[in-house]
Order: sequence, then structure tokens, then C-alpha cells
Amino acid sequence: MPPKWRDLADDIAAKINSGEYVPGDRLPKIEDLVRDGRGSKTTVHAAYKALEAEGLVASSRGHGTVVRAQVSLSTGAEREERSKLTGSSWRAGERSDSHMAGIIAAPDDVAEALGIDAGEPVLRRSRVYRDEHTSAVISHSTSWIPAAFAEELPELVMGKRLSGGTSIDVITRHTGRPVAQRFSSMWAQITTPADAGLLEIPADTRAAVIVMTVRIVDASGATIEYGVDLGGPGSRWAKEESIG
Repeated sequence: MPPKWRDLADDIAAKINSGEYVPGDRLPKIEDLVRDGRGSKTTVHAAYKALEAEGLVASSRGHGTVVRAQVSLSTGAEREERSKLTGSSWRAGERSDSHMAGIIAAPDDVAEALGIDAGEPVLRRSRVYRDEHTSAVISHSTSWIPAAFAEELPELVMGKRLSGGTSIDVITRHTGRPVAQRFSSMWAQITTPADAGLLEIPADTRAAVIVMTVRIVDASGATIEYGVDLGGPGSRWAKEESIG
């Protein structure tokens, strides 16, 4: 039998999914639900925290708990295209921070993607994309780049936002070889404690998150970057296409 907070969270989630609560609506105050007999203050608080971890609501001081609009994720290719057009990979309503960079030993999956041996040095660049209004994490993005580029392009090793576009922009300008192919994958998985840490949500969160990867190959046939994006709970990928 599920705990009371789970029953309450599921009931509110059903109202959100049915449209009874729409994005921007404020959920009832915790005290009001307690007074209505929906559970203790601890029960209601736990239900709201679960809904927040699942990406359905956002809580902030002074604004209460508000239903979130579904977050649409950007692929690496979409961010590159946006960077070329606007000079920034950000979409309206988001910002990035927590930029980090460094040389580490390549994990198995990264080594396979880059065509090197596991444990070889590789450049890891990461950043977090946030909702600029709530500061909630939209996605955590990691770029894995052959270590040779770190020696040739020291700006890639600096733990800050690049001023010359994305890392792919910097690399292709340096080599003179454009991107020739992208090999992309996408899947959903249940949140792990490691995922929760990257997304800044409770470690015991059990919710579906989206993983998107892309291996980028230049005109010489060399893999110049392997990107991994982790989308927070409640996120989705959507693409608009014009016909005709």
C-alpha cells in the first residue's frame, strides 16, 4: 500500500495531466490541504516535494507551489544552430551556469564513442541549463572532447562559458574542417542518485528522465566531440517542422 503522500501526489498529478490545473496555477497552500483532511503537514509537504522532483511543479519563496509548463529539451545540434544564428546556445527563458572543465580518465562509454582506450586522458566540459525564472535545472550537459584539442585550444580547458560559440564552433574554426555527421541517440531512464545530483533534485527521486547523446564527426572522419545531455523530470523533446 503506497504511503499517504504518494496517493496525494498522484491525485494532484492526475489533475495537472487532465488540465484541471494548468501551467501557472498555484496549488493550494499546505495548511489548506491539512485543514481539508488531505493529510498532515508532513504528508502534504512530501507530496509537493515529489511533484517538484517529477518536474510537474516549482516552489519558490513568496510564490508558493506553481504548476510548471512542460520543459522542451534542445539537442546538441539545435544548440549549435542557435549559437550560429544568435551567438548563444540559450533558448528564451533559460540560462547556463556551473561551467566546469578538466582533463580526466575516459570512462568506458566515452572511450568507445571517441575511439580511444578507456582510461586515456579526455577533456570533459560540463554546464547546467536552468529556467531563468525558477532556477530549476532544465538539463545537465557534458561535452567529451579528445585531449589533443585541450593542448591546441586552451580556452576549452577554462571552466567558464565560451565566448566564441559552442566547443564545436571553436574546434571547427581551429581545424578548418566542418561537421560532416552527427550520430544521435535518445532514451528514458529512471533517475539514479548520480542523475539526481546533476539535476539538483532529492537523491531518492524515482522519476523518468531523458538522456540524449550525440557523436560528432568532422570532414576528416574523426570524432571531435561526444555530447551527453540529461533532461530533468517532466522534460520532453519536441521539434517543429515546416511543411512545403
